Amino acid sequence: GFSHANGSEHVVPGQAVMSAFFIVSLVTFSFFAEHGWGTWDRLRASRATPFEIVAGKSLPRIAIGIAQLVLLLGAGVVLFGLHIRGSALALAPLIVAFSVCLVALGVCVTAVCRTAQQASAFAYLGMVLFGAIGGAFVPFDVLPGWARAVAPVTPTYWAMRAMRSVVLDGRGLGSVALPVVALLGMAVVFGLVALRR
Repeated sequence: GFSHANGSEHVVPGQAVMSAFFIVSLVTFSFFAEHGWGTWDRLRASRATPFEIVAGKSLPRIAIGIAQLVLLLGAGVVLFGLHIRGSALALAPLIVAFSVCLVALGVCVTAVCRTAQQASAFAYLGMVLFGAIGGAFVPFDVLPGWARAVAPVTPTYWAMRAMRSVVLDGRGLGSVALPVVALLGMAVVFGLVALRR
């Protein structure tokens, strides 16, 4: 339905959103590696509070997520002719919110899973399942009705919705406000689950 589109307008954001899910496994690995190395007890015995430990492991991963998304979208522009019709700056709060959401999901997965293998399986299954249901593989409009009904509970849906509104529909900052709020809301829920566990 977009005569100006060359295909990269869906593929590049979709692949960028999908690959961002690797951040979830990086977060879980950073915690479980401490157990494997036998340094977790020493870390907990240090002066650092639990919040400081989690923040110290999370903040660098948020930065990695932001850098990864910016790099992939930039490469899409240069290598694949991705044309962003709207304001590219409108993608900035989305990229930050999506990265925060994925890192919070990683902390939540770490808190819920007992082993690194469980956490890794969940991270990769989540990447594929959320990608399929959230519209990263194919345009949201061609998904079956049940998938469209479930999609709004996935971070992928909100990221792709905002990307589509900026990249294809040519909209600006106002179009990403609801997706950013939804992603940050999910991050809070993930954080609360992690705190409870």
